[in-house]
Amino acid sequence: MIRRVLIGTTAVVVGTALLTSCTGERRTPGTASPAPASSAELPNSGAPKVNDPLPAKVLDGSPCDSALTEEQLAGYLGKPGAPEPKDSELGPMCDWASTSGSSAGILVAYETKTGQGISFTYKNEKPKASRWVDDLDPVQGYPIVGYVDVGASGQRSCVLVVGVSDELAYSLSLVLGDDAAEKGKDACQLGRGVADTVLTNLKARA
Repeated sequence: MIRRVLIGTTAVVVGTALLTSCTGERRTPGTASPAPASSAELPNSGAPKVNDPLPAKVLDGSPCDSALTEEQLAGYLGKPGAPEPKDSELGPMCDWASTSGSSAGILVAYETKTGQGISFTYKNEKPKASRWVDDLDPVQGYPIVGYVDVGASGQRSCVLVVGVSDELAYSLSLVLGDDAAEKGKDACQLGRGVADTVLTNLKARA
């Protein structure tokens, strides 16, 4: 889960969708304490079960090295800058910023510290989200949920979380720009496409 939104003008291509020009607020990940839960208690808080879990090693290391290839990033951001590895209470994360006249980008986090997988998001984000999207099609059979933080701009922004096992998840955040918003595009739906690309890369590590 990444409680953080991208800033500025972005040129992100998801399939044939162009995400351009958006202003948002950049924030650090959520502050809820990721207290581990035993596997017997998972899933909980209404979260779906992961029926075909991936091994923990798919989330080893930094997302900067394995979440998205340079070619994929170029497709999404136009001219991505150097990846910025970070660490959070949820696990390692990576920030890619567009250099195409923009301060926008994509954030991906490997949620390896909570021990609660997607249940952590259901428990901590659902009660306070301004928008909760749990009707997205699973990503290659893996459960996904999207949410928008209070104060974020309508359908322009979305955080998406994918459960790869009952204990592990990864998440990404992006914001739509003016052009996509004017066309009625939805950040949660478009973000699902980015999440699918990340999952393909992770499964190759299994």
